Amino acid sequence: MRDSRDAWIAAGLFSVALLIRVLVLALCPFDGLYGQDAYAYYDYAVTLRASLMHGQPFPPFFWPLGYPLHVVAAMGVLGVTPLAGQMVSLIAGALIAPLTFALTREALLPIDARRARRAGVAAGLIVAAAGQLMISSVSIMSDATGLAWATASAWLTLHYASRRTLRPVPLMLAAFALSMAVIARWVYGLLAFPWAACVGWAWRRNWSTIGWRRATTLTLSAIVVGGVIVGAQLLAGEAHTGDLQVVGWHPANILRRQVVNSDGAFEYALPTGLFYARPLIDPSFAFPLLTPLLVIGARTLVRSGRSASVLLIGWLLVVYVFLAGIAWQNERFSLAFFPPLAVWVGLGTDAIWQARRTSWLVGLLTVSLTGMGVWGLRDVSGFVNRKNADVDRARHAASQLPDDARVITFGLTLTLKHYTDLDAIEIYGETPDSLRDRVCGHGTVFAYLDVVNIERQWQGLSPEINYHALRDGPGLTMIDLYAGFTLLKIGDCE
Repeated sequence: MRDSRDAWIAAGLFSVALLIRVLVLALCPFDGLYGQDAYAYYDYAVTLRASLMHGQPFPPFFWPLGYPLHVVAAMGVLGVTPLAGQMVSLIAGALIAPLTFALTREALLPIDARRARRAGVAAGLIVAAAGQLMISSVSIMSDATGLAWATASAWLTLHYASRRTLRPVPLMLAAFALSMAVIARWVYGLLAFPWAACVGWAWRRNWSTIGWRRATTLTLSAIVVGGVIVGAQLLAGEAHTGDLQVVGWHPANILRRQVVNSDGAFEYALPTGLFYARPLIDPSFAFPLLTPLLVIGARTLVRSGRSASVLLIGWLLVVYVFLAGIAWQNERFSLAFFPPLAVWVGLGTDAIWQARRTSWLVGLLTVSLTGMGVWGLRDVSGFVNRKNADVDRARHAASQLPDDARVITFGLTLTLKHYTDLDAIEIYGETPDSLRDRVCGHGTVFAYLDVVNIERQWQGLSPEINYHALRDGPGLTMIDLYAGFTLLKIGDCE
């Protein structure tokens, strides 16, 4: 972005996105920790920091190392506190707005700089106001960080492909940024395909200045730049590829509402293929009133026949096809193809502006962005309330039990460890034999479980098997029932 106006606009979009997130946190106080995964990321970052300080190998972890390494770097400034992890996500989430502006601008720049700027602002504001990205921006999770790197890589790739000079520096930087996205979330490895197609399209158009020798050199250089980072992650051990091993991709999942994965059996409201198409009309991504602009922008891309169309359509398609076939449904996964949707809306905005429907367009964008902001605050508020409910459950259990009591639990394990002094043990990773060792000879031991969920979702899997082993072995006596969780005293071992 050589034009100073573009740099100021990008800085303004970053400031707006960051301010929105800070205001949301002021209205909905939240430390970034929730569920199980966020705690796992934070705890691993603490462990990883200690290992690096002592020159020890990377400890095993279910997910890749990219995001925890960012958190370790932030801990060097902010100290060992959840704020370090949250700040990484906060800054990354805010950066996606100016990066989406730059990507949209790059798509239209060959046509007209003013139009490109206008479309980019619209796309950047949509990203800044989206509720689902707000949640990921305030959480200690890898989503915002991976997406920021992926969007930066997309912009750099298109910057390279849309210029006749085809200077190699943007291409090498794009390869680096994509590799950083990949080691944050493996799904971004799929973007190598549309990225390569975009570059290949540009080379075909300018083959007289490229030739086989230069094309081969550039290809190998990009592979080396990206391969060093991703290769180092893979050499760190299979323990960092756990999510790849449980993804459960199958084309039949596109039409399925009932799936079984490592988290149990689920019956969803929508088939997986339709679920991951929801961002087209979901206020947590783009307000439904913007869907016509999105369609117009997509049509504009299809008709353009330029490098931008290959990248911006290919990005969405490869990620959507992957997500539609996995054995999971999670709203935050759809963020992996959100920036191209925002770009499509930006291009649709430009098309309507060119048709001189400016007053109608300004009204539509104003209503939509306001609606997205309100909906986003609603999303974050509900999300934080669910986390606070878990903390409330944990503290209630602590109020009913002796200090340092041993508790067998499920789903609340890390919440209990972070917010109480109870000795919480996760039932998921146990077996009946190991669980017996955890219980016998340790005085009075308790269980704190959502029994209904275990019986329904986890039939035949370790939580149900271990719960039945406790019930049918030493026996369980109910002490209390609170917010869906049953507090039980485990009987004496024979």
